[in-house]
Amino acid sequence: MLRLTLSLALAASFAFDAPALAQDLDAAAAAARANRRDADAQRAYGRALLRAGRFREAERALQQAARLRDNSLEALYELATVAFAQDDYRKSRAACRRLEREERNAVLTRVCRARAFLVWNRSGRAFEELEAAQAADGDHFEVELALGDANRLRHRVDEAEAAYRRAIAIDATRFEPHLGLGLLYAGAERDADALAAFRRAQELDGEVPEVQYELGIRTGGAEGKRLLTRAVAARRGWVEALVALADLEREAGESDAARERYEAALERDERNAAAHIGLGKILVAAGEAEEGEAALRRALEIVPNSADVALALGELFESQERWQDAFGQYRHAANVEPRNPEGLLHAARLALRRNRDVLATGYLDRLLQTHPNLSAGLALYGDAMKARGDRAQARSYYQRALRGQGDVDRERIQRSLRELDQPQQRGRRIHRATAP
Repeated sequence: MLRLTLSLALAASFAFDAPALAQDLDAAAAAARANRRDADAQRAYGRALLRAGRFREAERALQQAARLRDNSLEALYELATVAFAQDDYRKSRAACRRLEREERNAVLTRVCRARAFLVWNRSGRAFEELEAAQAADGDHFEVELALGDANRLRHRVDEAEAAYRRAIAIDATRFEPHLGLGLLYAGAERDADALAAFRRAQELDGEVPEVQYELGIRTGGAEGKRLLTRAVAARRGWVEALVALADLEREAGESDAARERYEAALERDERNAAAHIGLGKILVAAGEAEEGEAALRRALEIVPNSADVALALGELFESQERWQDAFGQYRHAANVEPRNPEGLLHAARLALRRNRDVLATGYLDRLLQTHPNLSAGLALYGDAMKARGDRAQARSYYQRALRGQGDVDRERIQRSLRELDQPQQRGRRIHRATAP
């Protein structure tokens, strides 16, 4: 997905002036029809089509633009970006051969071959081409951008970052290096840096669906919905964006709209596990438990080791009072993604609700081995200690939770701490800081 995302963004922008990028697709089509011998009009229409994900039409328009531009290397490279965007190695190599016939070892020809090798996931051969291109022209934007992508796909953070920075120094008006940096930082779990890079890309070009998508899934809320709505409108049928928007609508309580989008996504890609998960949650919430479980189990068939599916099934079983099944799914989620705390948090909460504080502390001991400062886990441990009547330990864990990391209901913890200062009354149920 990361390779395809940047391939699409690259394809949507190469050799484009800012006004052309901002053209409405209908306006670009009208201009192309009115100016059939105008290379710029055909190119603008082709780029607009490619940005919309309409590959065949984009290829035809850019083929016409290349003919009108005497098959220049720049025009042929633009045409090749259609193949890159489709993640199709054979088409990519075929497109690059047209550049080879014009000038086999030109910088753009080498970049084209490198891009094709990246589509094929052969980064070693891509580096050979890019190093030769860099030796021929050490100040070429496309070379540095491709080097950034190649290093990012190899998870070489420092080298990728340096290449993207060199590309920015060559042309500070282009959004692609910032998109690349955002993807790089996201892969390295540098979330704040990733968000800043995506925002800078958005500032430079506010109409790039890939940038709208990356920002939308990270910002959430009203801003996220706005960005994802624009991404879906710009590229109709983009399944990942449809599902991401549906997720936000479901979280906002817009169940009907979310259900419609999940179903639309599944019409386009029946094997999209995330759409099955979202639809399953919608159905369960609507009281259609049997249908919801079927959707979740379909997701499990597609992605057997999905923590998201396990969590959703666990929540369903919990709502049906199938306690052991719920515990089993929560444990499975924790086993599948040991660094994700949600499975153990869910299991500990359920154990506390079932008045099984010993079981809860077992889950929490495991959780705190990998997340020793997670506020939610520490607060739950405080609940367990309070359930046992160990006020000193409960106080210690609550205080650690207030100093810890991650989201937690601080006001609820403060109330629980105040309760610990009150004389314990026989038969009085002490409030638990993280109980629902």
